[in-house]
Amino acid sequence: MNGPATVRRHAGELIAKRLAPAEPDKDGRQTPYRGHPVFVAQHATATCCRTCLLRWHQIPKGRELTPGERSYVVDVIAGWIQREMTNSPGAG
Repeated sequence: MNGPATVRRHAGELIAKRLAPAEPDKDGRQTPYRGHPVFVAQHATATCCRTCLLRWHQIPKGRELTPGERSYVVDVIAGWIQREMTNSPGAG
């Protein structure tokens, strides 16, 4: 994966498709545990499904995510990935 801008773009695309709808397809099972750093970050930050968004981030279910909520979720994911990259062995 390239730099932070690419991470944010991928996160935004994945959130728009898999999490932002009022009733996401396969909610609770829509986010794999691997295959993309954003997926790993979603599980680590409880932004993987609408139930976790409600429980951990107080973002209600049953309605589409607002632009502000989408931005918040992307910020959380990108921040986690950045911290992991900074704290990983051999980083910087």
